[in-house]
Amino acid sequence: MIQPPEESFIKAQAYSLSELNAAIRETLEVTFPNAFWLIAEISEARCNSKGHCYLELVERKDETVIAQMRATIWAYTYRNISRKFEKTTGKTLGKGMQVLLLADIAFHEVYGLSLNVKDIDPAYSLGEMARKKRETIERLNQEGFIDLNKTRPFPLVPQRIAVLSSSTAAGYGDFVTHIDNNPYEYKIYHELYQSLMQGQEAEESILYALSHIREKIDLYDAIVIIRGGGSQVDLSCFDSYRLAVEVAKFPLPVITGIGHERDDTVVDLVAHTRMKTPTAVAGFIIDGIRTFEEKLLGMQGRLIHKTKDLLKEEDHRFRHIVYSFTHIITERFHNEDKRLHAAVHRLTNGANRAIDSSANKVGLNSNKLKLSVRSLFQAQENRLKHVEQGLRLLDPVNVLKRGYSITYLNTKAVKDISALTEGDIIQTKLYHGLINSRVEDLNEEQ
Repeated sequence: MIQPPEESFIKAQAYSLSELNAAIRETLEVTFPNAFWLIAEISEARCNSKGHCYLELVERKDETVIAQMRATIWAYTYRNISRKFEKTTGKTLGKGMQVLLLADIAFHEVYGLSLNVKDIDPAYSLGEMARKKRETIERLNQEGFIDLNKTRPFPLVPQRIAVLSSSTAAGYGDFVTHIDNNPYEYKIYHELYQSLMQGQEAEESILYALSHIREKIDLYDAIVIIRGGGSQVDLSCFDSYRLAVEVAKFPLPVITGIGHERDDTVVDLVAHTRMKTPTAVAGFIIDGIRTFEEKLLGMQGRLIHKTKDLLKEEDHRFRHIVYSFTHIITERFHNEDKRLHAAVHRLTNGANRAIDSSANKVGLNSNKLKLSVRSLFQAQENRLKHVEQGLRLLDPVNVLKRGYSITYLNTKAVKDISALTEGDIIQTKLYHGLINSRVEDLNEEQ
């Protein structure tokens, strides 16, 4: 068991905490007497009201933080550094940037170890951003995302637009003004999906807005992502791999008007159509509708012209047919009139001859007809008398008178014994009187 040191030894040999920190400070000052260049990633950046900037620097390996340290850029230095950095890179210092910074070590007995940043080399960060952007583009290309959104069919008449922007951005106001006051008075429906368009939270904000548009995707023909009117820096969110993939995979064609004049962002590259400004995006949409309208007007004009030509040709053909038909009919009427007159003449002459011939025949046949009619009437009279005599003989009364009778069953004459059964009541009609009988026995023998 380790024995605790004696009190005299403690007083002579042990360090106080302040003494230890002072020793550490002196050691660091000896080891790092001058400022030195350091490569690190900014994981956190915040500025206070006095203009001082406080950084959290990290080093990663396979996405794991293997080193971390605080750093401070005092207000005066930060103004110079940030101005130079933005001018060179087009972006503001912020989270996720890889930087090459000049710093010296500051160790305070109470606040611990930190770095005092003297300068930042924007060229290094620019190169790192370019490298990262290049790697992102190469990855998107390998995965088939670069041209994916460009394959989305663009509507002939894009009149329902989902707008992803900030309501306070001047660029959004310019877009709305140009859309609503277009010179052709097109009715273009547009709905804003509010989002941050710059800063560290912009990427998540834009992704969130895109997810909301997806939920109502059937309401829109296209989506536009616009910004403008504010700072032209801090567009790093539009170089994000995640955001670029979401834009590329979006089911609707995406039009960008981010307003970055110097270079295309990665989102610009994967979008269906890239325009420089929100105003240009509005113009693109209006021009698309106008182009379709002009095509329709052109087709209408050609159709009207062709219809007039066809009507003119048909009118000419109709007039020619009418003229030909009139000429043929007139000639036919003339020929038929001549034939009719000839036929009337022949008919008149023939009729006169037929009348004369018929008059003679009528005179000869008249006497024959009288004799024939008289003979015919006599023969028919004799025939009728013979028939009358036969009918009298067939009269049932005369038959009964000769001693015959008629047997009835239920008012129907019985013609066959098979119509009767034993017990039937039958009536026998005689010349004088009616006999009612009951059938006692049936004998089919004749």
